[in-house]
Amino acid sequence: MSARDRWERVLRAGVAAAVAGVSMAACATVPTTGPVVPGDGNDLEGDPYGGYVRLLPAGPQPGVDPSGLVSGFLQDMGSFEQDYEAARSYMMPTTGEEWSPDGTVRVFPELDTVDLDAETSTDGLTATVRMRSSLVATIGEDGRYVPGDSERLLEETFTLARQDGDPEGEWRIQDLPEELILSQLDLERTHRPFNLYFFNPEENTLVPDPVYLPVNNDRLAEHLLRRLIKGPSEWLEPAVVSAFSGRTRPLLEVDAERALISVTTTEEPDEFGMGAQIAWTLRQLPEIQEFTLTVNGSEVDFPGAEGESADRPRPGSSYWYEVSPGATTPDISAYYSHEGQLWSASDWDTGALGEREPVPGPLGSGEVQLERFAVSLDEQTIAGITAGGDEVVTGGTVPGAPVREVLSEGTFTELSWDVNGDLWVLEEIDEGDGEEEEPEEEVDLEQPHLGGTAPAPDSTALWHLRDGDEVVRVDVSGLRGSTMVQFQTSRDGTRVAVITEVDGQRSLQVGRVVQDADGQVSLGSFVTLAHELEEVTDVSWRSGDQLVVLGSREGGTSQAFLVSLDGGTPPASAGTSVASMVSISGAPGQPLVAGSDDGNIWVSTDPLSWQNVVEGGSPTFPG
Repeated sequence: MSARDRWERVLRAGVAAAVAGVSMAACATVPTTGPVVPGDGNDLEGDPYGGYVRLLPAGPQPGVDPSGLVSGFLQDMGSFEQDYEAARSYMMPTTGEEWSPDGTVRVFPELDTVDLDAETSTDGLTATVRMRSSLVATIGEDGRYVPGDSERLLEETFTLARQDGDPEGEWRIQDLPEELILSQLDLERTHRPFNLYFFNPEENTLVPDPVYLPVNNDRLAEHLLRRLIKGPSEWLEPAVVSAFSGRTRPLLEVDAERALISVTTTEEPDEFGMGAQIAWTLRQLPEIQEFTLTVNGSEVDFPGAEGESADRPRPGSSYWYEVSPGATTPDISAYYSHEGQLWSASDWDTGALGEREPVPGPLGSGEVQLERFAVSLDEQTIAGITAGGDEVVTGGTVPGAPVREVLSEGTFTELSWDVNGDLWVLEEIDEGDGEEEEPEEEVDLEQPHLGGTAPAPDSTALWHLRDGDEVVRVDVSGLRGSTMVQFQTSRDGTRVAVITEVDGQRSLQVGRVVQDADGQVSLGSFVTLAHELEEVTDVSWRSGDQLVVLGSREGGTSQAFLVSLDGGTPPASAGTSVASMVSISGAPGQPLVAGSDDGNIWVSTDPLSWQNVVEGGSPTFPG
C-alpha cells in the first residue's frame, strides 16, 4: 500500500470517527434491543479473567509409585504460577530447568478417564509410564483450538528415575512431552478465546482469528501482541494479510493501563494498518486504556483518535471503525418480502419494527418477481433469483434502475454479498445432463432431503461474481463427496459458512477463501462446527466471529443457536423455540431476525424470547 493510500485511509478514519461520535451522541436515548452477544471483540461484556481460580497444587507426595507421580503431575499441571513451578517440582532438577512447553495443549476429559501403565526396570532405578485417554481437543502452537476426533486417543510416554540414583529415592520425571496436558476442567479454568485481527486481501476490513490463551498471569496483553505480530494461524493465513511483515521485529512493554509497541521493519510500514490491528486486538482487555506505536524509532501519530494525545490513542476509539470486522454500519436496515414486494426496516424497538418502507427500484417494487434476494453491504444493489430459480439478476435501489441478468439457464438457490461488492451464487447442477440414462425416480432438488437420499456429489456449483459482474466458477473440491445445501460468505469475504449433506446427514462447516495470482478462487480447509446440533437448516453470519443457525439438539425442537468460530465454545441458545422457523439472519450490533413458514417475521427482543413483529418472509440483513 502506497504512502498516499495510507494517508487517505487515515483521513477517512478521522472523518469516520467524527461521524461516529455525532451518531453516538444523537442516538444516546435509543433503547437497546436484542440479546447482548459478544462478537468481533467490539462489544465484549464482562471480565475476560472471570472464572479463573488459582489452583493450589498438592506437589509430589512422599513414597508415591511411578503411576501415582504422573497422576499427581497431570493434576498439578493446571497450576501456571511461577512459570509452572508446581509441574517442575515433579521433575529431575535438570529436566525441570530445561522443560519449555512449546505452546501446544492436549486436552483429556478428566483424571478418571486416564489409564496409566507403568513398567519398572529390573534394577528398580528407572520406569516408563504410558498415559492413554480420549483426546478432547488440541490447541496448536498458533493458539487455534481443534476439537478431538472420537476415534483418536491421547497417548503420551513419561520416563521416570529415582532421585540421586538411590533405589530408595523418590521417583521424579526425567523425560516428558514438550507440551501441556490438561483436563477439560483445567482448560476451561485457565484459558479463554481471544481474537487476533488481520486484514482481508483488499485491506478494507479486519478479520478475526480466534486463539486460546491462558489468562492466569499479568502478561496477557503481551502474549496477544506477540501472537498478533507473529502472524495469523496456519488455517487463516492464506486468506488474510497483515500490516506486520514477517521481517518485523517487535519490542513490547505493557504496564497497568498502557501498551508500548516498538517495531523495526525493512519494508515501507503501513502505520494505520498496524494501529488498527493493535487497537482491535487490545480492546478485548479492559485494563488497556491506551497504546503507543513506534515504527523504526519514531512514534506514530493517529490524528482524530480518542486518547490523551495523537500518539496515545485508545483501543476503543471510534477512529478504528472504518475497518471494523463487522463490515457494516450501525444504522443498517433489515429487509424482507411481503406480497411480492421488498421492504426495509430500521430503528428497531421492542416488539415492533420502526420506519418500515418499500424498497425502491424494479427489484424492490416487484416489477421482477423474486424467489430469493440479497442486499449489498452498501445497500445500493439488490441481487435476486427470479421466480422459477433459473436466472440471477441485479438492480439498484433507486426508481428506474436497470435490471441486469448476470446468470441464467440454471437452478440457483443461494445468494450473498461481501464487502468488496462481490456476489456469491450457489447453483444446483443436474447430473443427468448429457447422455441418456434409464429414468430414475424424480427428486425434488428444491427440498432439503432431510429424510431421503442426498443429491450426488458435485451436484452443486458456486459462482463468484466480481463487482457483481465478472463470473468465476469457484473451486469447491474441498467439499467433494458432499452437497452444499446452504451457503453464505462472510461479509469480509475471507471465509464461507456452509451446511453440507451426505447420506441425509447435515453438518455445519466453515472454510477459508483463497484467490491465487491467476484470479482462481477456491474454498478449502473446511472445519466442522457445532457437532452436537442436528437438522441444521439455515445459517447466517451474525458477526465476523460468530454464526447464527437454525438447528436442534438431540431429541429437541428446532431453534436458533449462536455458534462461535473459536471451535471450543458450545453453541448457545438464542431464545426459546419458535415453531416453524425456516430462515434466520444476523448482523453485528443488531437483533436477530427470523422468518416462519406461516408468513411471519420474528425479532429477538431479549436473550430469552422472540417477538412476532410483522407479516412477511425471508428477513435478512445486508450481506
